[in-house]
Amino acid sequence: MIEPRKKQLRGEKTREKILKISLKLFSEKGYDKVTVDEIVKKSGTSKGSFYQHFSAKSDIFLVRFTEVDDYYREVFRSFPVDMDPTEKLFIFIRKLMRFLEEEMGKDLMKVIYSSALDSKEHTYFLNSNRSLVQIIRSLIEEAKEQNDICTDQSVNEISQLITQSLMGIIYHWGLNNSEQSLESLSIPLTETIINGLKRTNT
Repeated sequence: MIEPRKKQLRGEKTREKILKISLKLFSEKGYDKVTVDEIVKKSGTSKGSFYQHFSAKSDIFLVRFTEVDDYYREVFRSFPVDMDPTEKLFIFIRKLMRFLEEEMGKDLMKVIYSSALDSKEHTYFLNSNRSLVQIIRSLIEEAKEQNDICTDQSVNEISQLITQSLMGIIYHWGLNNSEQSLESLSIPLTETIINGLKRTNT
């Protein structure tokens, strides 16, 4: 009889293998052109193993986004309490853009964005409760409390504006064949948005 801990470790190893192979196939062929049967075959596992760890093919992205969310929260918690909230926002955006490029990669991000347009299962970007939106909302609230923002727009409106702008930058980066990094591409837009929100001294 397999010890519970060994069984758990074997399950985790299988899950990681399925996840790794799935993301590789998505990047190479596109989300819609990859089947569960192909994932199972390429990963040397079984359908039973796949559905033990993932309820559907779309869950692969959700698992990866959970890891991304963990990183976002880690960055947010690392900020000193007394740091200017708009500075936190600027640094946060730079770090998340760097993470997406280094840990996800352009090919996978292109697949994620295209599948979000075509698949009814993939609704992550529409989830206003995901960590990215919550953190941006929290920083905007803090900036408003400290009178660093002069706009009459609500916290939710500003948060939506920022997240939509970031999605646009990522989309543009995916279309562009230049070697410019996602982080450097995002800086001018981020600076423009933050400077436009900051209170003007008169």
